[in-house]
Amino acid sequence: MLYTVLTLLAQIYCNGPILETVQNSFMFPDSKHFVDMSLKYDPVTTLRHFDELGDKVNDIVVLREFVTSHFDPPGSELMEWYPTDWVDFPSNFLNIHDYHHRRWALHLHRIWRDLCRRVKDEVRKHQDRYSLLYVPHPFIIPGGRFREFYYWDSFWILKGLLYSEMYETARGVIKNLMFMVENHGFVPNGGRVYYLTRSQPPLLIPMVYDYYMGTGDLQFVMDALPTLEKEYQFWLNHRMSWFKDEEGNDKFPYFQYKAILKVPRPESYREDNELAHGLKTHEEKVRMWSEVASAAETGWDFSTRWFAQDGDERHRMKTIRTWSVVPVDLNAFMCANSRILASLFEIAGDFKKVQGYQQRYEWAKKEMKEIHWNETDGIWYDYDIEKKTHSNIYYVSNAIPLYAKCYDDEDEVTPHKVLNYLMREGVMNFTKGLPTSLAMGSEQQWDKENAWPPMIHMVIEGFRTTGLPDLMKVAQKMATSWLAVTYQSFIRTHAMFEKYNVTLLTEEASAGGGGEYEVQTGFGWTNGVILDLLDKYGDQFSTSAGSLAKYPAVLLLLVVFVEMYY
Repeated sequence: MLYTVLTLLAQIYCNGPILETVQNSFMFPDSKHFVDMSLKYDPVTTLRHFDELGDKVNDIVVLREFVTSHFDPPGSELMEWYPTDWVDFPSNFLNIHDYHHRRWALHLHRIWRDLCRRVKDEVRKHQDRYSLLYVPHPFIIPGGRFREFYYWDSFWILKGLLYSEMYETARGVIKNLMFMVENHGFVPNGGRVYYLTRSQPPLLIPMVYDYYMGTGDLQFVMDALPTLEKEYQFWLNHRMSWFKDEEGNDKFPYFQYKAILKVPRPESYREDNELAHGLKTHEEKVRMWSEVASAAETGWDFSTRWFAQDGDERHRMKTIRTWSVVPVDLNAFMCANSRILASLFEIAGDFKKVQGYQQRYEWAKKEMKEIHWNETDGIWYDYDIEKKTHSNIYYVSNAIPLYAKCYDDEDEVTPHKVLNYLMREGVMNFTKGLPTSLAMGSEQQWDKENAWPPMIHMVIEGFRTTGLPDLMKVAQKMATSWLAVTYQSFIRTHAMFEKYNVTLLTEEASAGGGGEYEVQTGFGWTNGVILDLLDKYGDQFSTSAGSLAKYPAVLLLLVVFVEMYY
């Protein structure tokens, strides 16, 4: 039944004459706007009414009237939701010693109320009229144009919810992702029917682990294990290949982002159509759209990381070759997933599965060392499977295996080599945060001076969790610096951004830029990262009077007033 409903919905929201005509008309500046609108009639009726218009649909007035009479505005299928576990002052916040930062944390805590949504029951009853996928529990949206849940955003949102002591909401966020696995076989990129062709970085397993560490709710973990295995199995079945030795024998598995899409991404329809313009065959276009969808699956949409590493950085999108890249971070995440599942099944007492996942963990460490590790540079790199060589270019993702602990436990040399690499590349000179890449001519958002909170968080955690005193000090310095610059940005703009510009040319971090849309505010994962860092470092630093002196006293008073009564 669900498959039939989704097939019908796909003819409206994923491909077909209505989607093509509306998106090509430029009726809405953002392609995502139309595919987020809900139907007033069932798909069959809507398609019939559109077909009856014939050539009249080429008249923008007629087309606009059709859309208005057959679709409701985006967001109408969601209701704002007041989280039942929200409290005015979480006791955890007492550990934040600095008054200004405690105020800041309380403001971010209040934003959870603004970003909390619940799917209306009408979506469950009439899923055939909505691109939004039904989930049973309230959730936190990222903010801005992102009205639905997103997979890897939820990982950092969960960290913030746990620090805010919103355990029921956090559990619901996880249950919604598990609901996706049980009903669709995997966690899609986000909560829309047009995202069912791809996933995002696989972080559901560590989310459950974080929830367990924050709550001690072992029964929830035990109940979740079968679903976590299904999610893991999706990546084994659809994103895994075997690395061969010289004799052609299987050596160890590796993972790639490899979505298949036969049409432009519905939420970026015009952009993908334009990208494929000039390609001669349909097969070439399908390959292009699949490469693009796979890059979107990485979460890094988009970056020179997925392009041919030559030519003009500003016009390299057409050289996209995601399928040729074995991403270091994806394989690190799967490595961590194997280790966590082995630990959870050990708690459950299923030692046969412990042995199986421990074997996969060992394979993953072998893959990381033999494919990604570059001994000369002292860092992990993406691997080009076609050229059989490293993509030996700085991206912040190169350091993610440190975060995932995908190297030998007793190894104290590798973490120091990672730090030396970052220093040698000059990115530690960016005192406001690590740039995503050094492709300064790129127009893509996952490049250059854009610093993304999740990546900053993972690098900090990578150094902190080594347990090595000197590297823990590096983590502390990075964390307090990131907290300081984002706080100063907040004081100046009274907003939290999805990404920040950490250029060396100015004293402060500002909103990032580039990509297919304007920088968004809110912002779910940014707030989660800040709250998690305040949890770990809130008792170790203070905002100096000098750093605030540049702001007019009246502005500071206004910020405090708004925080008190917002």
